[in-house]
Amino acid sequence: MSKVSQARPPRYHHFILLVWEERDAEGRHIAWRFSLQDSQKEKRIGFKDLGELAAFLERWMESPSEKS
Repeated sequence: MSKVSQARPPRYHHFILLVWEERDAEGRHIAWRFSLQDSQKEKRIGFKDLGELAAFLERWMESPSEKS
């Protein structure tokens, strides 16, 4: 009798994305900042730029566990 392999269900995870603009005293744009809040652990992670945010998400998606 052959053994039927069961596929692992897709991973789902909720992050709340916060985006805000930093400005100088004269109101000029300095940078966009980002943070993710883990909806399950209520943990918040800050990022200085979009590259850091993207790198974090890529690492998270490649990890085999639900760690963030």
